[in-house]
Amino acid sequence: MRDSRPARAAGVRQDAAARQRAIQYLWGLDPPARERQAYLYGILDAARDEGIYPQLRRLAAREHIVGLYQGRAAAELAAVAPYLVCLGTSDRVFDWIWQRGWGKSWGIFLWSLVSIETLRAHFRRLTMVQTAEGKRLLFRFYDPRVLPVFLPTCDADQLRELFGPVQWFAVEDTDGGSLTRFRFAAGSLTTRQMTLTDVPDQTESPSA
Repeated sequence: MRDSRPARAAGVRQDAAARQRAIQYLWGLDPPARERQAYLYGILDAARDEGIYPQLRRLAAREHIVGLYQGRAAAELAAVAPYLVCLGTSDRVFDWIWQRGWGKSWGIFLWSLVSIETLRAHFRRLTMVQTAEGKRLLFRFYDPRVLPVFLPTCDADQLRELFGPVQWFAVEDTDGGSLTRFRFAAGSLTTRQMTLTDVPDQTESPSA
């Protein structure tokens, strides 16, 4: 059967109301007249699309963008590395993601009050994991197809380590039609979903 998700994602990207709902939800603009705060970040995976890295280099002249790799790996894997991006208070970065990458699993969103340097240090510690046999593996926590599956399997200590200074993570679904927010507080993981193409569902519930 032919996969209809790309077509659905393209439809979402053309929906001005869906775009506005995503902006309001990600920046927490409730009521809508509230001013944006510069605490929204994204982690974008340059390996997902060959156009991501060149555009990040162009945006870096005005936006706060840092790679999660350093040293030799940062140079050798620059074109396929994950990048932490501050979305700031304008539409510049968001509109690029919305128009070119929404529904294509480019990365995840998050909200944090700490500096981008502190966030980078935190996420750098998460990019590698060690198996029981001592083997080191890349951990693609910034893949929106991985994070929603992984988080519910974690215990409180693991969640505390993963969230660190992050107040919440948010991921789009596979066709971009909704956003799901994950928050860790009081020892519990909760989820909250926003349907972008219909009446928003603001129900918050514990994760399994």
